[in-house]
Amino acid sequence: MKNYTEKFGLLDEWSYICSQLSNTMSTKTLKSDQKSDFLLDKGIELLWSKGYNATSVNDIVKAAEIPKGSFYFYFSSKEDFAVKALEKYFNEMMSPTLEVLQNKSLSPKQRLLDFYEFRSTVLKEQLNYKLGCMGCNLASEMAEHNEAIRKMIAAKSELIKNHITEVIEEAQNVGELSTNIKAYDLAGFIEDAGKGAMTTMKEMQSAYPIDNFLNLVKNVLLK
Repeated sequence: MKNYTEKFGLLDEWSYICSQLSNTMSTKTLKSDQKSDFLLDKGIELLWSKGYNATSVNDIVKAAEIPKGSFYFYFSSKEDFAVKALEKYFNEMMSPTLEVLQNKSLSPKQRLLDFYEFRSTVLKEQLNYKLGCMGCNLASEMAEHNEAIRKMIAAKSELIKNHITEVIEEAQNVGELSTNIKAYDLAGFIEDAGKGAMTTMKEMQSAYPIDNFLNLVKNVLLK
């Protein structure tokens, strides 16, 4: 093949064709990913505010202004969509908070305090203390009924807890925090308390539960 194409001067042309095909496929993949992300963004808004059962595929495609058939080109089912939406939600929400938690220019204890301060500020100022955490919302609604959704939320929650545990261990190792409680247990208790505070925050439509949670984190749990 090589000798043949070289003999007739076709090698450069064949390479050009292959290159163009590759570029076309990459462009199509990029556009497909962009459309998928757009659908997820629109769906996240609905799932976050309305919940899983109150959000239909029709609601999602209507918000995205696309034909219903296009939805099933990217997602096999509403469940598949919800799992991918949760993954995108957690990844996007985790990124800025982990930057705070992993800021090595500060002491471990200060990073923990800044981490919870940052999350509380987001809940109160950006989300107006009404939406809470989408993961917590869907866990309360769907954990008993949908294993795929439960597993995604549990995996992401465990990942966050592990990051917090590492910093608590650092703080314990340098004497900033007591070692009376295992780092993993302390991280788990704080996260569970935070989830409860977010639920009560939505019920009361008030920042008080989050302020109270942060106060106890600072002055009792991480003192």
